[in-house]
Amino acid sequence: MDKIGLMQRTRGIVVFAVTPMTADGEVDEAGVRQNMEFLVAAGVPVVVVCGGVGELWDLRDDESQRVVAAAVEAACGRMVVYGGAFGGVADSILRARQVEAAGADGVLLFPDDDVVSDSAAVIDYYSRLSAAVDIGLMPFRADAFVDLDVLGQLAQLPNVVALKEEYEHFDDFRQIVRTHGDSMSIIGAGDAFAPCYFLLGAAGLACGLSNFLPRLFVDMWEAAQSWDYQRVMELHASLEVFNDLRAQYGTVMLKEALSILGLAGGPCRRGVGPMADDDRASLIRALETFPAATGAEIS
Repeated sequence: MDKIGLMQRTRGIVVFAVTPMTADGEVDEAGVRQNMEFLVAAGVPVVVVCGGVGELWDLRDDESQRVVAAAVEAACGRMVVYGGAFGGVADSILRARQVEAAGADGVLLFPDDDVVSDSAAVIDYYSRLSAAVDIGLMPFRADAFVDLDVLGQLAQLPNVVALKEEYEHFDDFRQIVRTHGDSMSIIGAGDAFAPCYFLLGAAGLACGLSNFLPRLFVDMWEAAQSWDYQRVMELHASLEVFNDLRAQYGTVMLKEALSILGLAGGPCRRGVGPMADDDRASLIRALETFPAATGAEIS
């Protein structure tokens, strides 16, 4: 693996993709391919499948591997593809190797709570994962426990190429970018805070609404790179209704939006839903104002 090359490619909009399901709740591999083609056509550079939005904890390991393989096949080198893996050390190694066998460029790691019980355990976990696979690793940080010193040691591992930073403390985020931004791509996580991450030097934005509004998010990213923050804020303000509905319905809403656009969504295996009729009507009305941004047909 070329660490620098993969780090440089892991930039821009990082779509955390849903896992499409058939009406009877089975994984829809054809739907995965359809959605990947949609993202490629919109100019999305990076996708993560089988992450939190992708219902990782509700998929069997063989299902996750099939989803990753379908995404890799559809992307065909046109997007960087990461797959999710979780658990303790042994389970994470097994699942990371399955992600690697499916052809992904990298793996996003969700260690069990007991792994992040102290700094030594965190470093041991990622060191052992680094030795177990040859693809890129993307650690996930959601609290202050994994501090700058720990991140510095992770950044030195030969295949840690990016960090998904979801702590939402922006003083910490800026310091992480300044300290470690040259050794791994620092990816800000969360649609609601996109302009903040851009201003603070994020290498990319991990987002869920980009499942069905990929062109809007690519346009927002490109505007930020040109320092056109009036355009960034205009685009971001237009997302308010979607953010509100997502806060209420979570992944159910993302899948419903995809289905409305004629793409692959389907049911969730658990979670709030289905959407109330009036909320679904609000979603349809909002989508009708974004034909250019979606690039899909509303049904």
